[in-house]
Amino acid sequence: MAQAIDSLLRSYYDNFSEKYKQIADYIFQESQFNQRLTIQEFAANCGVSTATISRFAKILGFDNFQAFKMALLAKEANTSPLFHEINANDTFTTMAEKIFSSNSNALKATWSLLTEEQLQKAVALINRAHLLSLFGLGASGIVAQDGYHKFLRTSIPTVFNQDYHLQLMQATKLTNQDCAIIISHSGQNKDALELARILKERQVPLIVITSFGNSSLAKLGDITLLSISEETNYRAEALHALIAQISLIDSLFMMVAVNNGQETEQSFKEIRAEIDRTRQ
Repeated sequence: MAQAIDSLLRSYYDNFSEKYKQIADYIFQESQFNQRLTIQEFAANCGVSTATISRFAKILGFDNFQAFKMALLAKEANTSPLFHEINANDTFTTMAEKIFSSNSNALKATWSLLTEEQLQKAVALINRAHLLSLFGLGASGIVAQDGYHKFLRTSIPTVFNQDYHLQLMQATKLTNQDCAIIISHSGQNKDALELARILKERQVPLIVITSFGNSSLAKLGDITLLSISEETNYRAEALHALIAQISLIDSLFMMVAVNNGQETEQSFKEIRAEIDRTRQ
């Protein structure tokens, strides 16, 4: 988590209280922090109470102030920008280099926010599902479809529909014996929130993939996985997020596949055999 403290803060920022924004703003403007920094000193610098600092650290996923401070101390060693601006004067090879570098950084920053505990919980929810259902609209629908394409290779029955009305119908058919994955970059899309509302009413275990940790959708997830993104010239932040979200789906797929070794291997063989017949 240390490698992405600024990006993590941005993913929560819009929904922070004024006090929390005050803390985040202080962190943004400081390039380095003293190793001997105490919670009392940090609270005084931010103009808030030590209790507020403790709650702030917990919201971000840190166990205590010491763990939070380690992320702050790492800022000095990570001064290069995560995402590079594309300029009209750049050569094509320079543009390509910046895109590859930005994508690589987005993946590293997203990975740094993952914990073993949340991944184990996510895999457990998927493994015990009678039916795995994926949901996503627009660009997020591309991620959901990629997940559908991957999880079809496992022994877990999986469904996905591109059409929103079919997704609504799909959501109403699920139960607490199933599992849903909703992908939404902003976490505030009203259609995605309506799907989540239906799923929560039906007590369906829900995994959320979003770029904003304090969004309405993130708060509804049993497990929320964050994808790091930032807007740059010629490229919306949602496009940065797409690469990271696909990698999160890919990671979940691989973990489930490895966890269900023999069943997955048998499913792979059967699918490969059918596909090979089309190539003869």
